Amino acid sequence: MQESGRQVKIVNSSVRQGWHLQLGRMALLSLGSVFFVWSAMVWGSIGICDASILNQTNFEDEEMAPWEFFVTANGTLGGEGFPAMALFEVAKDGQKSTSLKFKVGQVRYEADKQPEQGGGLVMQVGTEAGILELSAQLAVSYSSPKDKRNLAGGLFEWLVDDQVIVSQDIGPIENGKIIRHLFKASHQVNEGNHTIRLRITRPFTSHPGQQAPFQFVDDLFIRLSPDP
Repeated sequence: MQESGRQVKIVNSSVRQGWHLQLGRMALLSLGSVFFVWSAMVWGSIGICDASILNQTNFEDEEMAPWEFFVTANGTLGGEGFPAMALFEVAKDGQKSTSLKFKVGQVRYEADKQPEQGGGLVMQVGTEAGILELSAQLAVSYSSPKDKRNLAGGLFEWLVDDQVIVSQDIGPIENGKIIRHLFKASHQVNEGNHTIRLRITRPFTSHPGQQAPFQFVDDLFIRLSPDP
């Protein structure tokens, strides 16, 4: 397993737009800046409804905005060199693409208190009332010259306004293995400003030079659909 990486330094750049059928727009809020996304028409089995694509990010042009990084109280995203832009086959489709690469964990080992530590991605968005739909392609890899496996590949969580909506615990991962997952969630929101987080944590330390699992994130997608 080989992947190339470049450390991410710039996180505040222009937002991507989703579909081309433009019917309206909503504001994305990031560090006081306002970005706009366009609404689109979605045809489903029950007819036509308005939906708004709030974010669609695949990192191919190495842009981050409106996403930014965060760390937990005793967490790390991997230390020097992390997060990084890396070529990796996150979705099992035979194609490597540019993704975000992490190596999360604790800074100081603490078995008690709040052992799950790390960080992830965060953005703020202003919405009308509706159903918030979230998805991301995830992958975890582990390689060690001596250990047969690692006990914690990573705990992934979607949070809206600091409430955990859904979680995916990778659990133990064998040496030389890759685990992939399409991570999806939906959540009812009221009109107003909301904070969305993709949090990645582990209950063990992660230091430069230490053998620990890598976590990859790609194809972030957020959409607001009207109430049924």
